[in-house]
Amino acid sequence: MKKLILVAGILITIAACNENEPECICTTEFRTLTVSVVDSLNNPVDSLDVNIVDEFGRSINPLYKQLPFQPGLYALIDDSYVNYLSTEPLLIYFTATDSIGRRAYTFFLVNTDECKCHVQKISGPEKIVLK
Repeated sequence: MKKLILVAGILITIAACNENEPECICTTEFRTLTVSVVDSLNNPVDSLDVNIVDEFGRSINPLYKQLPFQPGLYALIDDSYVNYLSTEPLLIYFTATDSIGRRAYTFFLVNTDECKCHVQKISGPEKIVLK
């Protein structure tokens, strides 16, 4: 009888596990996807007005628009948006404008992993030029 109860308990435990769910172990790091904005002489450009929207026109506002102590480095999206994303690619439009009207803009494809641990860049440049 004890063996029957033990076997039944094991079978119930195994049946309760969902095989479709990925095993998720997320790290505690907070990831931010970035792009560097430079001028025509390849010098980093600070203090730009940044606008980031997705393909549906929704605004994306990472915790920091420009990363502190890193000249010319701007955030695209960060881990505060993992629940906003899926494993399917999302198109993001990044535009940076200076005070005299010069612009730098580009597109990125981003997503998250199955566990929704971190944002990931699928494609897009590391550096763009202000023109």
